[in-house]
Amino acid sequence: MEFDLRQYWRLLKKWWWLLAIGMIIPLMTSLQVTSQQPALYQARVVLMVGTTLQSTDPDAREIGIAERLARSYAEMVRYRPVTNEVIRKLGLQRSPEQLAGQIVAFVSPEANLLEIRVTDTNSRAAALIANALADELIRQSPASQAADNQQRFVREQLNDLKVKIDQLEQDIETKTAALVNLTSAAEIQAAQEELQGLESIVSRYRSDYALYLQSFTGSSVNQLAIVEPAVEPYGPVSGKQTMVLAMAGAAGLALALGAVLVIEYLDDTVRWGGDRDQKLVGLPVLGALARMPNSKGAIIARGTERSPESEAIRNLRTNLFLSRRREPYHSVLITSSVTREGKSFVTANLAVSFATAGLRTIIVDGDLRRPTQHANYDLPNFFGLADLLNREAPPEEVVSGKGLQPTGVPNLLLLSAGRHPPDPAILLNSPNLTLLMRALEERADIVLVDSPPVLTVPDAVLLASECSATLLVVNDGVTSRAEVRKATEELFQYKVNLVGGAFNNVKQRGKSYRSYYEYAMSGRRSLLTRLWAHLPVTGSNGNAIDDPERLLGLKEMAAYLGIEPRTARRWCKDRRIPALKKNFGWYVRRGDLQAMVTRQLLGEPEDSSVGETLTPKLALTEAIAMLEPTLPDPEHRN
Repeated sequence: MEFDLRQYWRLLKKWWWLLAIGMIIPLMTSLQVTSQQPALYQARVVLMVGTTLQSTDPDAREIGIAERLARSYAEMVRYRPVTNEVIRKLGLQRSPEQLAGQIVAFVSPEANLLEIRVTDTNSRAAALIANALADELIRQSPASQAADNQQRFVREQLNDLKVKIDQLEQDIETKTAALVNLTSAAEIQAAQEELQGLESIVSRYRSDYALYLQSFTGSSVNQLAIVEPAVEPYGPVSGKQTMVLAMAGAAGLALALGAVLVIEYLDDTVRWGGDRDQKLVGLPVLGALARMPNSKGAIIARGTERSPESEAIRNLRTNLFLSRRREPYHSVLITSSVTREGKSFVTANLAVSFATAGLRTIIVDGDLRRPTQHANYDLPNFFGLADLLNREAPPEEVVSGKGLQPTGVPNLLLLSAGRHPPDPAILLNSPNLTLLMRALEERADIVLVDSPPVLTVPDAVLLASECSATLLVVNDGVTSRAEVRKATEELFQYKVNLVGGAFNNVKQRGKSYRSYYEYAMSGRRSLLTRLWAHLPVTGSNGNAIDDPERLLGLKEMAAYLGIEPRTARRWCKDRRIPALKKNFGWYVRRGDLQAMVTRQLLGEPEDSSVGETLTPKLALTEAIAMLEPTLPDPEHRN
């Protein structure tokens, strides 16, 4: 139950804005619609079906029939025969369908009462229409069609019989009083016979009177009578607007909640739950890095900073140490399942964290397709891993550690990816990879390798087979469980030591972070770059391409150093490249650029304060020979 409550609370914090919008929009829409409508008034009239309530001995059968008749009249009141007559009598300017929409009929089966309610914008019209509907129903009922003639005849007969009965009763009283004065037996007998005749006639008249009276007040199942006529309502219908708003808000909230549940059900992404014991598709989670703003830059774990970001990096470093079971890790591969997970960001900062802890650290950019580590440390990429793994490179050159560059962080060196090879997977199958990794492990306490994603290319598996451990980086809320599961299966298939995973881009409440990591743009050249390659570039004196005095443009020097043109422009402004600005562009002598690169290869940085280098000294001729294949030529000057 506790876990479920936490999950519900997480969903509420995540989707509260959608739930609020789903409720507010229907509320505002309903409020606007109801506020523009006029006030409505409602009048009601109550009719009784049948005469069972007036009978001293009601019949149960007649009560059931009256109930069914009442339901029929409730439907009949909205039909055209009734509504048309009401419209004609009252002179209403509306159609029968419009009038039927104003009528609502209810039946009370316990009392056989029919209640008709009429809603109208005019209070007096509502009462008139309700009474007119009741009168028309009574008029069209079968019991009332012959009621007038029948009642008139019965009333006349009752009156006539009553007069006759009164006259006979008076004659009987007179003759009875006169009977006392008679003395003759014959007279007395004749008077008695006459009284008996009169009493017989009176009895017959009284019997006829009772029959007529019963017919006049007798019960009728199919008879309607008004119990309570409609009166003009005092005020508009209350509570309707509140009920409409409540129903609209509840419906909108229910729809939004349903959408949230559907989205969460279909969401297969992995998410950081803030729990140390959390598992990532069965793997232990070694750390979680929060989403950073772009202003933080690629390297955030410099020195002894106490920022939360640096602490997260150090926590990942500590957990990586603690995950060792027996022997320490000499090399760690950092990869991801797909692109845009932030593995290069994690690698760069984890390397700085190891170096600032006093460990000699080497970071290897194993992503030969889209290298980024040289850009993270603001270094060139003219020579690196691809050049050392070349099958033509002798083993002694590989073991010598050629290509390691100081990063400006003490104890941290970088082996960049080097020139983009035509087939990186074939290159990583070179036996030189094993020699190089063992040589780097001997020169450093820890070697971190940045590799391409596992599910994109096979390079990650090839590199992981040469490393002591592998760390899988996932993007919080972006990477799917299916991708992580497939990546782990791929690594386990080749018996890679996958020690755990790390969350990146973890969203923190109350902070607005943007993505800080983005893979490099593809290698497709723009139209301007292709046009630039066909422009003739010569020195100021018009010498040949290989002339040291030839001026190289911004794109040429960028291609020479293996960096982006915007980085080359910044280096020109910072005087890291001995370039000159001329005609709104930057240019450098080919000889000066070659000399700058030679100093880098010889391990002689201009700033002596840069951290210790492990690159052996090379002969100047060897350095120049190594550079020559990478110099731009007339066919490739982009």
